[in-house]
Amino acid sequence: MNKKLLCIILSLLLLLVGCARKEQKVPLEDIGMVGTMAFDYIDDKQMKLTVAIPQYSPEAQKNTQIFSVATDLVSNGIVEIEKLSDKKIVFNQLRVVLVNEEFARKGEVRKVIQHLYRNAEVGNKVLIAIVKDNAETILKGDYPDKPNINFYINDLLEPSINTAFNPNTNVHDFIYTISNPVTDTILPYIEKLDDKLEIKGVAIFKGNHMHELIKPEEALIIQALQGRKNLAPLHLDLHEGHGEEKLMIDLIESTVNIQSNKDIESPKITINLTIKGTLSEYKGAREYELNTAESISHLEKDVNKQLKEDITKFLDKLKTMDVDPSGLSEKFRMYYHGKWTTKKTRELIRKLNTEVHVKTSIISTGTLK
Repeated sequence: MNKKLLCIILSLLLLLVGCARKEQKVPLEDIGMVGTMAFDYIDDKQMKLTVAIPQYSPEAQKNTQIFSVATDLVSNGIVEIEKLSDKKIVFNQLRVVLVNEEFARKGEVRKVIQHLYRNAEVGNKVLIAIVKDNAETILKGDYPDKPNINFYINDLLEPSINTAFNPNTNVHDFIYTISNPVTDTILPYIEKLDDKLEIKGVAIFKGNHMHELIKPEEALIIQALQGRKNLAPLHLDLHEGHGEEKLMIDLIESTVNIQSNKDIESPKITINLTIKGTLSEYKGAREYELNTAESISHLEKDVNKQLKEDITKFLDKLKTMDVDPSGLSEKFRMYYHGKWTTKKTRELIRKLNTEVHVKTSIISTGTLK
């Protein structure tokens, strides 16, 4: 047998071996594509894992299958769910991860998110949210006008102009901030109200633990300081000598410039925030006066003063909590020679002095009453 013929035979044998070892494809009807995962705290050793799997078969009685198991590890829980569903569980279509508040306050979120982050099937754009009370209840809830829980929660957490205070934190964002010494993680906070879900605020983490829940208007300040260009509608109550005044500024465009004195021993930052928007609604004593450039200018000055007060008050609140969700300490780290640590961020925030300047431009007016 010549060498040429021997090479051909060996090549054919290798091809046959490769075909024999090739993994058999799993039929689509035997695959369970997880759309939403939920984690609930049980105790120090166990958690409850719940998954929502859309059903695409026209013969299915429900649009979504829900499975829950108690487990010590995420991977073990997936194995148990596969036994219950009799399907191959995959995460290519995972869109949302829900974690109940107790689980977040116990500092367990980082472990499960890191597990998912390392899973090649899970995309980096999977959104994360904290839920009040029980995450399993959220997935098993009855929402009459929302037939698919996976689409409902995903759409709720996606960016929109009315919920621009929502940080829309995904898996990649979470891992970046939780491991970054100059910023603290923030996640949207969901609550079930009857047959509706609502984003009630934003959870601020301190290290691995959920530390505090803040209001949407406070979360909006974080977004502005982080440099977000388009903000959610801004509701303000003015107390500038004209009685009770309420107004809403819509279609807001913002720019922010933050300068530090570069001194970590006596740190100070100067914040210059410029916002431009439409006065979509006003209620108060000046409703019949806001028809001239001069009257609008006076209102803008009052808005500037109120916003300055609100931002300063919120930054003082963050100082008492020793957290930095806006990443203000980065303005000092960039000038620091040496390794920056989370401890340095905490120390700096406690000593930080702030000077806030706000410039508001009302470009048009809407409903005045």
